[in-house]
Amino acid sequence: MAAAEQRVEVDSEDIESTDFGSTCSDRRVYLKETLHFLRLTWPLLLGNTLEWYEFGVYSYVEHEIAENFFEGSSLGAWLGYAVTFIARPLGGIILGIIADHYGRKLSVNLSLGGMIVATVAQGCLPGKYFGGKFQGLGFGLLMIFRALQGLSAGGEIGAVTAYLMEVSPVQTLGMAVCMISIGSQTAWAFASALLAVLNQALGSEAMLVWGWRIPFLFSALPGALAMWGRNRIQETDVFLSEVRNDEGHKQQHVCKSIMELLIHYPVVLLIGILGVCCAATMWFAPPFWSINAVLGHLAASDALWVGLCCQLVGLAVTPVAGWFTDLYGVAMTTCVGAMYTTLVGFPAYLMLVVDSSRATAYLGVGLFFGIAQGFNGATIYLFCAELFPARLRCQGIALSYNIGMSFLGGFAAAISQAFYQLDDLFPGIYWTCTGIVTVVTIFVALSLYDRDWVKLTHRRSEPYFGKSIMPTIPTMPPPRLKMRGRS
Repeated sequence: MAAAEQRVEVDSEDIESTDFGSTCSDRRVYLKETLHFLRLTWPLLLGNTLEWYEFGVYSYVEHEIAENFFEGSSLGAWLGYAVTFIARPLGGIILGIIADHYGRKLSVNLSLGGMIVATVAQGCLPGKYFGGKFQGLGFGLLMIFRALQGLSAGGEIGAVTAYLMEVSPVQTLGMAVCMISIGSQTAWAFASALLAVLNQALGSEAMLVWGWRIPFLFSALPGALAMWGRNRIQETDVFLSEVRNDEGHKQQHVCKSIMELLIHYPVVLLIGILGVCCAATMWFAPPFWSINAVLGHLAASDALWVGLCCQLVGLAVTPVAGWFTDLYGVAMTTCVGAMYTTLVGFPAYLMLVVDSSRATAYLGVGLFFGIAQGFNGATIYLFCAELFPARLRCQGIALSYNIGMSFLGGFAAAISQAFYQLDDLFPGIYWTCTGIVTVVTIFVALSLYDRDWVKLTHRRSEPYFGKSIMPTIPTMPPPRLKMRGRS
């Protein structure tokens, strides 16, 4: 107990706690705090939604992208998709340094600007069926804009997570951070519905030539609204207090902070990378790759409606997982989602292979994998963010979440495609194994915590994995969000 108390004392400026049982049982207080939080942070959530919208659009028009830029190669198109994820860690580090040393607000505005440019520009590129003589130029620019999207998105998720985590009342952290996933589910649901309508209205030939461009161009409107809103938000008190406590923070520690992470936090970095494994795979393989590969015989509009069903189920599950996180902790939520994937991943996939009818597609992808996507991804950002103190939080997310998301999630579709070409059962085995990896990671992390080798939380000490292993901190009144006047 002495060791636990010592850990709390070291980070007492950043850790907060409250009586979670009584707070979460008072539904009116919990709902009031959540709604107040949403009114103040909607520009962040709207802008972050564009990141996921772009990923969804590219996935759903993978066939058109392959025909226009990759000579019809599905594997090539998915590898082009993965370019974004290769660039994510670098973008996370660059914008993470900006966020941790110059402010969350500057970082989120830079990342949003990059995402708007990258998304809209992809809809303007010459391809095989439109501006065919410049197809090579279009391919080169596509790779550049995919990389720009990754650089921007890599920094976006760290700064947005840190901002939401630092301005939310501590007793609603799970619900606050899960709003990022609600945005992703909403974006993917909208993307699949929009493309389903476009496919039905325009037909496959028009979609191949120019229809696939419309969803990319559409993002300019919400992007402009989000940028306007983000320019009005204020910096977080946690960041400002860090700067006040260390006047040389910007000048002296920009390079040292990365080295500090690598030297003093290598174990928690690995915990973050492997903890993301299941969520990253469930986000990008079952709802996107399986629709194009396993369910490729379905009409394009039918497959997209199946994808919409998956996103709507995930959207319904996500706030439940956020509430579950506030009751039982982020590690418990992550572990439950990974256990579910371990048990359901292969059987649900096998069902699709054996009978890939429309009804089975709705049951397997729409329901079973929709639950997996929603529960696994709801608060995975909080799981990674909790591993690092505020002064290193965005950079820590860049080196944990972004690396895990890039190489375990970004290549999930390409890996699934490669496995599928070897044996059509291998992708299901692969998905189940990602659940096992995350479950084992969490229990190893808890074991290391019990031995006082790692610190797993820096903002909310409990609940984390139930209420049994984390130290008890005296109850504090829940903080209130406030909006400072514009400076």
